[in-house]
Amino acid sequence: MGSLHFLFISGNAIKELPYSIGHLIGLQFLGLENCKYLKSLLGSICGLKSLLQFFGDGSNLDLEGYWEIIEELEHLIQLCLGGMAAITEVSSSIGRLKDLQILRLSNCENLVTLPNSIGNLTTLEAFVFVTVQSSGKCLIA
Repeated sequence: MGSLHFLFISGNAIKELPYSIGHLIGLQFLGLENCKYLKSLLGSICGLKSLLQFFGDGSNLDLEGYWEIIEELEHLIQLCLGGMAAITEVSSSIGRLKDLQILRLSNCENLVTLPNSIGNLTTLEAFVFVTVQSSGKCLIA
């Protein structure tokens, strides 16, 4: 399965990704949207050097400690983490994703601050950071 380019696992009860997913060296798209029971990546995506797009929207992934793994995905052009309540901060290491073109952090209700290193993302074309608070106020960046 080394030639697999697209893997979309959405809305199911998966709890963890197998380490073997890191052997999919040709994988370019990984979609883990709405995987409510998936809590961690366990370093299983470290070997995905060809990954261009990562979608974790609506999942309960706790990215604490995983930002350093994400920064190793040096060719990543799209990172979508919308609706992830577990995100409280974005690591300054995100500034190392030199090819990143799209960053989506919509409705990450517990995200309160962004690092200055986002300014290092010189190829960034779209940054979506819209949050509707319980008060009904809409924060847009």
